[in-house]
Amino acid sequence: MRPASSLLVACLALAPVACGGGGEATATERLWVSTVPTKPKTPLTAFATMRTGEGKYLGAFFSGTLLRGGHDVFEWQDKAKNTAELQFLQDGKKHRIRFETCKPTTGFDHCLIVHGDPTGTVRYQSRKRWVVKRPGKRKSAQPVLEAMSTLAEDDEQLAAWMAQ
Repeated sequence: MRPASSLLVACLALAPVACGGGGEATATERLWVSTVPTKPKTPLTAFATMRTGEGKYLGAFFSGTLLRGGHDVFEWQDKAKNTAELQFLQDGKKHRIRFETCKPTTGFDHCLIVHGDPTGTVRYQSRKRWVVKRPGKRKSAQPVLEAMSTLAEDDEQLAAWMAQ
């Protein structure tokens, strides 16, 4: 995987929710993308989280293209049904988000609408096999990067996107 495209992997976060299409899914411990990049310069936003304790998650948002972008790591904490608070580790800023399910488009199994997303993105989608489970309490995006590489081994299309 090339360094620029590895930033896609630094994606990121939310809490349990049943997502439309394909049965139950959770917003946490799953890769979510705003779009499928068809070219290396196609902009996208992505996120993923990993459990670090009971009701606590570490995650990251990625915004950019497969050639250039950045990530922002945060801690996630459930606040109420379909509501969570994100605290960004770089500056300590907090954002409250609310989410709801939506109908996924062809090629995806789950869809999520996020209200209050600090990236400005509203709609994310995921596939059944894009589950990210990684124990630990490390406060970095590296475990997410490793998990995404593992997911790409079983998903040819994801591997192709990351290799662009």
